[in-house]
Amino acid sequence: MHQALRISLRTGLLAAGLGCAALFAPGAQAAGPQTQYQQDVARCNTTPGIDKQACLREAGAAEQAARQDKLSSPSAQTEDRNRTLRCDSLPADQRQNCTTLMDNANTRTEGSVQSGGVLRETTITIPATTGS
Repeated sequence: MHQALRISLRTGLLAAGLGCAALFAPGAQAAGPQTQYQQDVARCNTTPGIDKQACLREAGAAEQAARQDKLSSPSAQTEDRNRTLRCDSLPADQRQNCTTLMDNANTRTEGSVQSGGVLRETTITIPATTGS
């Protein structure tokens, strides 16, 4: 049950991420809403391992928002708030490390939302405890 829930949740998040990636990809808003929708549907149909129905819903919602001229890129302040919220959902003993990982200029980042995820890596030095 837990495994199925985790897989379903990951798939849903991946589909949502792909939908968002399509919205904010360079040039995505330059194409007409119908053209972008067709590209998004093609991506939904060819990307393995995603929830196709969720992806198609995201594509439709993006097209509708584009037609209503309601698509926008998030502000730096919104992105900062999202990073904070992402870390706040973790247990207390992991929050500071998460914040460091999200904000540290020395963090190495690989991947993209469109490719299925972003991997962040940084080194956090934890002082050794003195033994008695």
